Amino acid sequence: MKKKNLVLAILSLVAFSFAAKVQVLPPSGAEFATDAPNMVQSIVRAAVGQTGNTLVESGADVQLRTTLMTMGSSIIVVCEQVKDGAVVGTGKEKASSIENLDVAIEIATKQALANLATNESAEPQVVYVDSPERSRDSGEDPNDKFAHKRPTRNYASYGLGMAMWHNYNYTDASCKNDAKCHKVNDVDRSWEKAFVFHYARIFETAPQGAITIVNNMDITFSDGWEWHEAFLIGGRFFFSTGMLTPYLGAGLGLGVQVDDHYNDRDEYFAVGLACGTEAGIIFFRNSSVQLELGFAWDALWDGFDSIKRRFGAGSVYIAINY
Repeated sequence: MKKKNLVLAILSLVAFSFAAKVQVLPPSGAEFATDAPNMVQSIVRAAVGQTGNTLVESGADVQLRTTLMTMGSSIIVVCEQVKDGAVVGTGKEKASSIENLDVAIEIATKQALANLATNESAEPQVVYVDSPERSRDSGEDPNDKFAHKRPTRNYASYGLGMAMWHNYNYTDASCKNDAKCHKVNDVDRSWEKAFVFHYARIFETAPQGAITIVNNMDITFSDGWEWHEAFLIGGRFFFSTGMLTPYLGAGLGLGVQVDDHYNDRDEYFAVGLACGTEAGIIFFRNSSVQLELGFAWDALWDGFDSIKRRFGAGSVYIAINY
């Protein structure tokens, strides 16, 4: 047993001596999210470790350079092994979406380093690439590894546009049969043109899905002064992953309304449940800066005990997402 352990120790020492020192350079083309460059570099470093080579910060035998390029809805990953200023190994893999980008990076990294053992010793190095199916068969959960988790693309959205706002019919019950009182205090449904100020946070957790926090504020300065604002938490569904992407969304939350058509202060100011739907088109979807053309409808109920007393606002806006 002692002799066997001694042989294993010698073999391990020999293998360590043949392992190359690899420096992983910061990736280029990974600016699709704030933390994407660090995420990509972490995946590359993990893949280098799997090849049996040694990661170093400086003084490396070779350097590993990673480049990401967008081609339609796909992402091309190119890894290059650089030694003495020359490219001596290359790996290339295509990811159909960000969802499986980590697998493509691992494959390209191992392809680029596949000839390292041949360069350093007479024994070729065999590279094994584990697939998600193999991980499931072995009982290993790939989500337990940091490298397998998809980075969330996070956008802030600022927009400006036009809106059409409405209130609801109101009859002052205290007026009873007093026509003059009704004329002064009762309010018919009014439709008013307004400005809309749009703000949102968009968290793209999947290639065709996102969690959203949306705030639309409608203000009009016509016969009276109205302010309608809805704060909604919901989601979006994207119909594609290309550069031009239509979407649908919805949300639920709270809203506030001020309308000086009403003399009664209880009607003048309202706070209650709100909901909304949205649709639009995202231009330059795979860019770090997007252009959005959006349509929204927000509804706000006066209080929490009735759905008849409802304010509403439809809007169209242009927004910048970054």
